Amino acid sequence: MAVDKLIWKIALDFFVLLCVAFPLLGLLLWAEPYHRGYFADDDSLRLPYKQQQISEVLLAALGFAFIIVTVVVTEFVRDKRGNSVGEKFVNGWLVPGWAWESYETVGVYTFGAACQQLTVNAAKYVIGRLRPHFFDLCRPIPNSSSPLNELGYIQAYTCSGASAAQLKEMRLSFPSAHASYAMYTAIFFIFYIQVKGKWRGSKLLRHGCQFAALIAAWYVGLSRVVDHMHHWSDVTVGFLVGFAFGAIVFVYILKPKKYGMPRSWETGPPEMLPQPVMSR
Repeated sequence: MAVDKLIWKIALDFFVLLCVAFPLLGLLLWAEPYHRGYFADDDSLRLPYKQQQISEVLLAALGFAFIIVTVVVTEFVRDKRGNSVGEKFVNGWLVPGWAWESYETVGVYTFGAACQQLTVNAAKYVIGRLRPHFFDLCRPIPNSSSPLNELGYIQAYTCSGASAAQLKEMRLSFPSAHASYAMYTAIFFIFYIQVKGKWRGSKLLRHGCQFAALIAAWYVGLSRVVDHMHHWSDVTVGFLVGFAFGAIVFVYILKPKKYGMPRSWETGPPEMLPQPVMSR
């Protein structure tokens, strides 16, 4: 019966993950972003088009590889020190405690990443904010006979340059999915290492790794502005969304309290003093 419960648990986990991943995939493949108009004198849309330094595939690969390596190494070391949850039997197979802990942690991280990406990409398609390189990439030709353009806000126009895929990406500026995912990964890593990455050999090593992860996420966000892919407000909101998801997923889904999070405000039981010898 215990084996059946574990198999059902794994199957249900994958089903829930697919329920989040499929709408995200459908949004990216088939949805069309809102066609927002523009003002002819909007200088924030006149930056030149540049190739991005960090692609979505590269960022996702680095983020997942970073978390997987961190979790597997940390759980393996904890298991060798006797701090694991113990071995599990799944369909007759003996699964080490570190492997089961790694599965749960990476699974929760993946679920949170999918939810975070669905949130930011849904906002992208609903709002349809134009990227800073809109004029350079689109080279719009306004429809002078359309009543939609009478007030100076150009809504009826055609793009004379770029491919269909580029024209779609051109409308997906707000918020920055790169910044959101990078910050989500950094916050998840920072919280995870704070709870589980305990080593008495150095006081600052853990905090140095946390700072490095935060700086890496910060650089990803800044690179989106430098590459003229996002406005600064897009990156700011992306950071906030990623931070919120990283903290909520770790605290309320992974639930670090079950790993023995230190509680410095709690005091241990008072020491028992020897009873005085009663005089006779």
